[in-house]
Amino acid sequence: MTVRMPGRCARQWVQRTVVALVTMVTLVAAGVSSVQAQVRPDTLRKSDSVRVSVPVPSPDSGAARRSPEADSSLRARARQVADSLAKVKAGDTIRSPLARFETPRNMETVDRLRWRGDSIMGSGAINLADLLDRVPGITTYRSGWFAGLHGASLNGDASRIRIFLDGVELDAVEPRNGGMLDLTDVPIWNLDEVVLERSPGEVRVWLRSKTVTSITPATRVDIFTGDLNTNAFRGFLARRWRNGAVLQLGGQQIATQSGRVSAFGGTEGSTRLRSDGESQSFYARVGWSRGKLSVDGFANSIGRERDAHTPRTDYLALPSFKGQRREGYLRVGYGDTTRGFWSQAIMNALRTKQQGRDTTIITDGDTVVVEGDTIRGQTQHVVAVGYRGSWWTASLTNRLRPRAGTLEQAPVARAQAQWWKLDAGAWVERNGRDSTDRTELFARVRPVPWLAVVVGRSSRSPDDTTGRPAASTLRAEAAVKVKRLWFGGGVIRDDATVYGTLPLLGPTPSVIAANPATGVTVSANGRLYKDVYVDVQAVSWDAAQYNRPKTQIRTEIALISEWRSKFPKGQFGFNARLIFDSRSGVPFFYGPDEDPLKWTTEPAQVATGLLEIRLQRGTLFYQYRNLTGGQYEQIRGITMPPAVQMYGVRWEFSN
Repeated sequence: MTVRMPGRCARQWVQRTVVALVTMVTLVAAGVSSVQAQVRPDTLRKSDSVRVSVPVPSPDSGAARRSPEADSSLRARARQVADSLAKVKAGDTIRSPLARFETPRNMETVDRLRWRGDSIMGSGAINLADLLDRVPGITTYRSGWFAGLHGASLNGDASRIRIFLDGVELDAVEPRNGGMLDLTDVPIWNLDEVVLERSPGEVRVWLRSKTVTSITPATRVDIFTGDLNTNAFRGFLARRWRNGAVLQLGGQQIATQSGRVSAFGGTEGSTRLRSDGESQSFYARVGWSRGKLSVDGFANSIGRERDAHTPRTDYLALPSFKGQRREGYLRVGYGDTTRGFWSQAIMNALRTKQQGRDTTIITDGDTVVVEGDTIRGQTQHVVAVGYRGSWWTASLTNRLRPRAGTLEQAPVARAQAQWWKLDAGAWVERNGRDSTDRTELFARVRPVPWLAVVVGRSSRSPDDTTGRPAASTLRAEAAVKVKRLWFGGGVIRDDATVYGTLPLLGPTPSVIAANPATGVTVSANGRLYKDVYVDVQAVSWDAAQYNRPKTQIRTEIALISEWRSKFPKGQFGFNARLIFDSRSGVPFFYGPDEDPLKWTTEPAQVATGLLEIRLQRGTLFYQYRNLTGGQYEQIRGITMPPAVQMYGVRWEFSN
């Protein structure tokens, strides 16, 4: 008896240990599975400690009488459970991101023109025009709800708003656009970041497409509906592998109409008169990254069908439109633009196609011919290199566009530095897309924590062959912090210049001469009370100008909270906003130079309400545009829809 006891006790000790290990591993695996189903895979949180009492088997129990074969089987099962747990933990492995293009540092008195991730859709924007409305001096134009025409200009000139997707400039190559890009062709639902760089002379929009870093597969589904028979669906799928490969797919279908026909039908026999229609967009992204090296390809296809819009008496009609815009690029990148040395080479291809009529009829019977663009294509090649340090950054980018048998180059040099309480930067571009040289100098100084001052100057020198004169713009703004609110104001001075009309909105291509103009800006931004925020932006010019109203005011009050006292892990979110946009009449220029016409829109006031409630990874949202239901227009003679409601859900899943 005394000889056998040590061996028997040893076996009992091993059995007890294995049983305890299996029980704990099973509980941990169940907990990880539950967390994987409810918590974002790329969110790092401290795991909860769970203590469970495990009964110790007695010497006479069945566990103590198991054979060595049973012990081996138990150990094998324990190893399998441990291996499964290791695979679950590996599912949250973060891989190197695909290359991202350089984004500028903030040069505003308050950082308010940058959106990342969920905040893009949480802002209430349904397209890029809604975000551009936040910039003083930008005038947006809409002909309808979702599928209508959407455009924008800065100080009346559409060419002074430039849009870049992952470093590739989105060119308005269609002759019917006249240099203005239809913003309906720029989706924002598949983006990771939107940055509006507001320089004195132009606004550069930097878009960064969505990129996944976790190897846990992720999906997202958006379903919403609303007034005017609006129906929309979105789907997003992303998968990352341990070898660094990535696959992302997404699609969107939106249709809206105010007539009696199906929102998913064609235009034949349609009674829709408010520029309604439908739009489908699809995108795909594939790539691979390891360490500092990455290769990725991106493709985006948008097909649209828009009805003709019948205006009020004595105004031009907007013609119907049916066409596609397809764009894609292949990129090789090295390094990270957020730190250290980086370089990228991008080859982009663009193809647009228009189907349908190329003319529009004025009510008096005269015909205005709009140049057609049945099929258009263009390639763009981008080579960039730069370095970002702790207090300075510099880069050199060259954009090459083959046109008419020649290779047009547009080199850009950018530099920014931070020293003590001063931020300064410069942007120099030669022979831009419109044959214009641009030079910008800007600085921001914060001598004390409650004061910020921004000054800048931008000069534009078109090529002699364009016939346009050189011009410059000055901007000076200051903001003072009172408790948690920033109150600011400033001056914008625009020299006399010339710019083109907006053929996308109906008029024939022609040139407009603008007088020197001075605008005064006023702003208020910050936390009003606890989780209540306010953002007010206003600009008033000394006179109205073609495509630009005299006065614009945008006010937004938001209640944004995650109620951390009750939901410390962020499982709940509340987002309520009330937005009020007001603008005076906008003059539009029509007709030949010898007999021009000046038609001015009616003043417009539009109130919008937004409510979002997030539960874990699902977000319920409700949006009500034009709360008062009054008639308004943003394009001469084109009446926007009355009060419009939209509601639905955005739901993300991780597997």
